[in-house]
Amino acid sequence: MPNFNEQDQSIKEFEVEKAYLQFIFPFTLKEECSDSLSQLLQQQGYDFFTLDNSHLQDKYYGDHHTVSHYRMERIFLPNIEPIIFPSDSTKKEGFRRFSKAFNQEFFLKGKYLQTIFQLLSIDIIICPFQIGMMNIRVELPDNMSYSEVIEFTDLFRVMEPLVEEDSDIQIGTKNQSYKMIKSFIFESLCPFMKNFLDEKNTNSSYFGSLPFYIDERLYVVGSIVLQEESKLEVQDLYRLGSISGFDNKGHPFIGAKNPAYMERFYDDHVYDRWADETYYVVTDYMFACITKSQGELAHMLANQMFGQYYYSFLLFYYYRIILMKLTYDQRRIHKGQNEVEVDTLIVQITEFSAKIYNPEINSRLAGKEISNYFKKSLGIDNLFTQVNKTLNDLYKNQERMTSKRHNSLLQILTLYTVVSGIYGMNLVIQNWEGKIKWDKVLHYTIFEDIALLVALSGIGISSVIAIQAVKSYIKEKKRNKKNYL
Repeated sequence: MPNFNEQDQSIKEFEVEKAYLQFIFPFTLKEECSDSLSQLLQQQGYDFFTLDNSHLQDKYYGDHHTVSHYRMERIFLPNIEPIIFPSDSTKKEGFRRFSKAFNQEFFLKGKYLQTIFQLLSIDIIICPFQIGMMNIRVELPDNMSYSEVIEFTDLFRVMEPLVEEDSDIQIGTKNQSYKMIKSFIFESLCPFMKNFLDEKNTNSSYFGSLPFYIDERLYVVGSIVLQEESKLEVQDLYRLGSISGFDNKGHPFIGAKNPAYMERFYDDHVYDRWADETYYVVTDYMFACITKSQGELAHMLANQMFGQYYYSFLLFYYYRIILMKLTYDQRRIHKGQNEVEVDTLIVQITEFSAKIYNPEINSRLAGKEISNYFKKSLGIDNLFTQVNKTLNDLYKNQERMTSKRHNSLLQILTLYTVVSGIYGMNLVIQNWEGKIKWDKVLHYTIFEDIALLVALSGIGISSVIAIQAVKSYIKEKKRNKKNYL
């Protein structure tokens, strides 16, 4: 809620016939726990989602909504399908989605909004590289105002209030309510998830957050159907993209006053191929379809937001998270301090680039064009370029460290070879033949003492180098067998 006055601006109000919202929460999983989480989810009544199971097509999206698995198979490129639709819950290279239908009614109360809502279902998606995502699907009551829908979105996406304006909420049922969305999710809906979230980052802004990500709000995927006579303008689309509901006095607000600024926002973030009937808005906070289409067309658009566009967004959203994670890991590693961590990071970047990352994912024109908005708004191309630069820097640094280590070793071995070759072994070698004559050691000259020291230390250093070589070989074998996904 802003603290400035916009009441001199004219703000139109619309009646929203239908609104479906999906709130996405990314988190880090503890190491080596993805398989146990997979098993527990199925015990908790979550279904492993596969396209082969046609019984799941209409299970999670509310009354009368169906996501055609047959169509989704043909919308994405063939090399993308194994990533977003793995056929087995043990395949760590893909997005292992587990879904559960709830279809329960709850209430949400804020300072200027009180409403019921239907919680349709929850997805928990286990992704490669210890990343997970939770998606909470919500259906709002019919005929809410446009400002109320946006205000609900703004209230629900606050996991843990960081400012006083966000703290005055209640959510739950008559029997049990909570003052934070975080508590509602992790105490009421999914209490078992707390044991699987990685909480190593003590400076995180809220429970289960990612230290490398802007994480004080959930991302929102929305489908909003207006009345047929509604006429959307640039400022209305800006309100949706910036999630501007009510101000601190309970009045609808826009969040900007400069028309030129909002026009630039429109050009960068609004896909208007079907204007003035349907618009897609893509920002750092929200991906939404807003339409005044009615009947079968409105129904189809909502199905797309539950299906093909939901998966398109998830993939690029995951790209953003993992690219930021890899960059963060590179900065966290001190150069030259931990060669194993450097090698691990190189392998992770290489595997992500080779197995997961694809700049093109859709086979249809509209899907490709909307994907370009995802890439632009989420900064995918810039992040990927930065990670490639990170990989080159790691290789250079690794080569520099290896060369320095080899040079040091060569200097030591050369010194021992020269000293022992010139006079070392020739001075005292006869005393070591057969039975060693230890009493003669006490009568060695200083040069013989040096020769003895060089010979014994050379044997010791050679043994240490040999042991280290064997250990490195064993570790390398283990690293090659390890699945970093």
